[in-house]
Amino acid sequence: MSRGLAVHGIQGFDYEKARKDLEIPNNFDVMAMIAIGKRGPKEQLPPQLPEREYPNDRKPLKEIIMEGLFQHPKV
Repeated sequence: MSRGLAVHGIQGFDYEKARKDLEIPNNFDVMAMIAIGKRGPKEQLPPQLPEREYPNDRKPLKEIIMEGLFQHPKV
């Protein structure tokens, strides 16, 4: 976001078609797909999409990420 780009994860894509179309070698796995681009005005979205543009109920990042070394529990 600091560079003006937005990233959106994509689910339900065809893993094997992605491998073929992107010429990904067999010794690599296709694990995820994302779209990267500049965010535009909602008014330019197709009519069925603006209603899907709302804040989500995902956990805040501070609840699911950490910084630094893992702290091993003392046994």
